[in-house]
Amino acid sequence: MTLRHIVSWKLSGETRADRDAQAAEIAAALTPLTELVPTVRALAVHRNELFDGDNYDVTLVADFDDADGLAVYATHPDHVAAAGVVKQHAVARVATDFTV
Repeated sequence: MTLRHIVSWKLSGETRADRDAQAAEIAAALTPLTELVPTVRALAVHRNELFDGDNYDVTLVADFDDADGLAVYATHPDHVAAAGVVKQHAVARVATDFTV
Protein backbone atom coordinates (compact mmCIF):
# COMPACT_ATOMS: atom_id res chain seq x y z
CA MET A 1 0.00 0.00 0.00
CA THR A 2 0.97 3.62 -0.51
CA LEU A 3 0.12 6.68 1.55
CA ARG A 4 -0.79 9.58 -0.76
CA HIS A 5 -0.33 13.09 0.66
CA ILE A 6 -2.06 15.91 -1.23
CA VAL A 7 -1.67 19.56 -0.27
CA SER A 8 -3.12 22.57 -2.10
CA TRP A 9 -2.40 26.23 -1.51
CA LYS A 10 -4.09 29.52 -2.34
CA LEU A 11 -1.38 32.01 -3.23
CA SER A 12 -1.12 35.69 -2.35
CA GLY A 13 -0.30 37.04 -5.81
CA GLU A 14 -2.73 39.68 -7.03
CA THR A 15 -2.62 38.65 -10.70
CA ARG A 16 -2.50 35.34 -12.54
CA ALA A 17 1.07 36.19 -13.59
CA ASP A 18 2.04 36.83 -9.95
CA ARG A 19 0.56 33.49 -8.87
CA ASP A 20 2.24 31.73 -11.81
CA ALA A 21 5.61 33.06 -10.64
CA GLN A 22 4.89 32.04 -7.05
CA ALA A 23 3.80 28.56 -8.17
CA ALA A 24 7.00 28.17 -10.18
CA GLU A 25 9.08 29.14 -7.15
CA ILE A 26 7.18 26.65 -4.99
CA ALA A 27 7.62 23.88 -7.56
CA ALA A 28 11.34 24.64 -7.75
CA ALA A 29 11.59 24.30 -3.96
CA LEU A 30 9.49 21.13 -3.61
CA THR A 31 10.38 19.06 -6.68
CA PRO A 32 13.99 18.29 -5.62
CA LEU A 33 12.67 16.66 -2.43
CA THR A 34 12.12 13.52 -4.50
CA GLU A 35 15.89 13.06 -4.54
CA LEU A 36 16.67 14.60 -1.14
CA VAL A 37 14.21 12.87 1.21
CA PRO A 38 14.67 9.09 1.21
CA THR A 39 11.07 8.28 2.17
CA VAL A 40 9.54 10.06 -0.84
CA ARG A 41 8.39 7.47 -3.39
CA ALA A 42 6.90 9.98 -5.86
CA LEU A 43 6.32 13.71 -5.81
CA ALA A 44 4.77 16.14 -8.28
CA VAL A 45 3.70 19.76 -8.12
CA HIS A 46 0.85 20.96 -10.33
CA ARG A 47 -0.37 24.46 -11.20
CA ASN A 48 -4.15 24.86 -11.33
CA GLU A 49 -5.33 25.31 -14.92
CA LEU A 50 -9.05 26.06 -14.64
CA PHE A 51 -11.30 28.40 -12.67
CA ASP A 52 -8.55 30.80 -11.65
CA GLY A 53 -9.50 32.58 -8.45
CA ASP A 54 -12.00 29.91 -7.40
CA ASN A 55 -9.73 26.87 -7.21
CA TYR A 56 -6.58 26.59 -5.16
CA ASP A 57 -3.52 27.68 -7.13
CA VAL A 58 -0.94 24.92 -6.72
CA THR A 59 -1.03 21.30 -5.51
CA LEU A 60 1.56 18.86 -4.24
CA VAL A 61 0.94 15.12 -4.69
CA ALA A 62 3.44 12.94 -2.83
CA ASP A 63 3.55 9.22 -2.13
CA PHE A 64 5.11 7.43 0.85
CA ASP A 65 5.19 3.85 2.06
CA ASP A 66 3.34 4.79 5.24
CA ALA A 67 2.64 7.48 7.85
CA ASP A 68 6.14 7.06 9.29
CA GLY A 69 7.60 7.95 5.88
CA LEU A 70 5.44 11.06 5.76
CA ALA A 71 6.62 12.01 9.25
CA VAL A 72 10.26 11.71 8.16
CA TYR A 73 9.48 13.95 5.18
CA ALA A 74 7.67 16.52 7.33
CA THR A 75 10.67 17.00 9.62
CA HIS A 76 13.45 16.58 7.06
CA PRO A 77 15.59 19.77 6.91
CA ASP A 78 15.20 20.08 3.13
CA HIS A 79 11.42 19.88 3.44
CA VAL A 80 11.43 22.42 6.25
CA ALA A 81 13.38 24.81 4.01
CA ALA A 82 11.01 24.22 1.08
CA ALA A 83 8.01 24.76 3.34
CA GLY A 84 9.47 28.16 4.20
CA VAL A 85 9.28 29.10 0.52
CA VAL A 86 5.66 27.97 0.37
CA LYS A 87 4.76 29.94 3.51
CA GLN A 88 6.10 33.13 1.91
CA HIS A 89 3.36 32.93 -0.74
CA ALA A 90 0.47 30.88 0.68
CA VAL A 91 -2.60 32.46 2.25
CA ALA A 92 -4.52 29.19 2.70
CA ARG A 93 -3.72 25.49 2.81
CA VAL A 94 -5.77 22.32 2.59
CA ALA A 95 -4.47 18.76 2.79
CA THR A 96 -5.62 15.17 2.74
CA ASP A 97 -3.85 11.85 3.26
CA PHE A 98 -5.17 8.47 2.19
CA THR A 99 -4.06 4.96 1.26
CA VAL A 100 -4.04 3.89 -2.37
